[in-house]
Amino acid sequence: MDPYFSSKQIHSVDAKGRIVVPVKFREKLGDKFVVAWLGEYLTLYPIDEWNKLLEKLERELPATESDLIDILSYNSETLEMDKQGRVILPQDIRDVAGIVKDVVTVGVIGKVHLYAKEAWDAKYGNVSMKDAVARAARYNISL
Repeated sequence: MDPYFSSKQIHSVDAKGRIVVPVKFREKLGDKFVVAWLGEYLTLYPIDEWNKLLEKLERELPATESDLIDILSYNSETLEMDKQGRVILPQDIRDVAGIVKDVVTVGVIGKVHLYAKEAWDAKYGNVSMKDAVARAARYNISL
């Protein structure tokens, strides 16, 4: 199985606060996974990846920064997918991410980002692949 997520899709939030998890992401995420709000977007993590992240923070953060784990945990939720591949995004999580109607799901290596469509369009609506290639080239990465 390919270990990476890639691709994008746009879905609408239904009246019950559910979104459809793209078929190609379902197996990698598993039936239960974590959604976390980390700023501009939500991130879906397979449970094992989320646990690795928390363990790394616990192991490597100085004691003065241990509250970061509390903050991450407070801004996350374990979700369970139904048989139709839908998941309920809790209202408070939708609110902080600005998700009202349409959601852009973007596979990003080992996780999935969820953007409110308006936030995606504002940030990336005018970015071309030519721009992306030029940015990568600044770091000596050829796309």
